[in-house]
Amino acid sequence: MHSLLLGNGVNRAALQKDWTQILRELASQFDADELIQHLGSKPLSMFIEELCARSAGVFRNTEHAVKVAFAKLLEQITPIEAHRRICNPFQVILTTNYDFTIEETFVGPLYGPAFLYPESRYSLFRRYLAGDKQVWHVHGDAARPSSMVLGYDQYAGSLQKIRNYVTEGVDIKKLGYRMSSPVKNGNLDFTTNASIYSWVDHFLRDHLHIVGLGMDFTEIDLWWLLLHKRRRTNQTGKVFYYHAALDSGADTPVTSLLRSLNVEVVPVVADSYVECYLRIADEIEHRIKTYPELMPIPEPPVEEYDYSASARRQRPKGKQGSFKFPISP
Repeated sequence: MHSLLLGNGVNRAALQKDWTQILRELASQFDADELIQHLGSKPLSMFIEELCARSAGVFRNTEHAVKVAFAKLLEQITPIEAHRRICNPFQVILTTNYDFTIEETFVGPLYGPAFLYPESRYSLFRRYLAGDKQVWHVHGDAARPSSMVLGYDQYAGSLQKIRNYVTEGVDIKKLGYRMSSPVKNGNLDFTTNASIYSWVDHFLRDHLHIVGLGMDFTEIDLWWLLLHKRRRTNQTGKVFYYHAALDSGADTPVTSLLRSLNVEVVPVVADSYVECYLRIADEIEHRIKTYPELMPIPEPPVEEYDYSASARRQRPKGKQGSFKFPISP
């Protein structure tokens, strides 16, 4: 199966205003115009932390007010053809965006939440349905500003939640026990065999196409997942990173690191970013046709049993008949 991870690049290309101008408006609302000077060289997460920390009020209250104001500014984004072309081949769409531009591209206002488990601050199960599209807001959504991952503290918390989910499990109250990733437990058909699953499972199992995402190094949760996907014993899905640019150039630190993680970097150059994303849509269609199925999982080796008396004496207790799933973390 192929899944899309869509970042803010297409939204920025669609904006009537420059992205920096929107952040200037946000800073102005909180009397922080002096923070704009180095805006181009700051990660968004650290800019938000700075905006909240400078306030004399209670940090939590300021953080909520900033998120509400930012959510309103995002309502200015209108879908363009590039949104439709890039998203159309996919049934499962993961997005770091907080707005609902993807949903509105396909069904207008007729989308709705279909969370597999309710969450207020984090987003393992934050899914919306837009026709036959599943849209997972991996960093929260504007309908619930408290869920929007904007500051560094919430990035760290998001990573902790994800790591727990794919290792020791997270508490699911309605099940009455801790649940870990079905993919970790060897269940690749989790949409049928599991009542609760996460976008994380699609990330780890599927062929993943990353578009419009700068992969800033503050995106610690996504980098951890890429590393975890790479380290898995059996690789079921490839990762493609589409690098949009207005001129051809050498590797960046991001693309160099991605290649080291076995990610296929696809450079796309055009005269405008809108044209870049339309060309990326063509590249996506080509790769979906090239890899119609997930990568096959090799059969686990069958160990020959040594029936000699000496071998039976040396065999550790509790090891007989042990079984390992073909998928391991």
